[in-house]
Amino acid sequence: MKTKIFDVNLAYLNDIAGGSTEFIIDMIDIFIEQTPIYFTQLGEAIQQKDWKATADLAHKIKPTLAFVGADELKDMMSVIESNARKLIDVDTIEADFLEINQTCILIYEGLAKAKQELLSKI
Repeated sequence: MKTKIFDVNLAYLNDIAGGSTEFIIDMIDIFIEQTPIYFTQLGEAIQQKDWKATADLAHKIKPTLAFVGADELKDMMSVIESNARKLIDVDTIEADFLEINQTCILIYEGLAKAKQELLSKI
């Protein structure tokens, strides 16, 4: 993925929110609060080579990435989940995770800006 810019795409979130700005803001808040916790847990599971926990956490994170239009990251997370479950290419999991994690930092920044824009419209 190798990108320095991540444009937050809230189209999917807007669709499921039915245009409710308050709902979108709530979902952004949840993403910003919860996702880093899940990523910390996933990083720890990978470090411990706990592949079951790695797969379970990757599975848990995938839908949250879809909410913000990060489909490429969601697909990468699917690969992590699959590899951890099948115990294949486990040596690539950490590098893939680090790439996703770095991009998520940009997503948090983009979501914070999007939230401010939404708040200004209320």
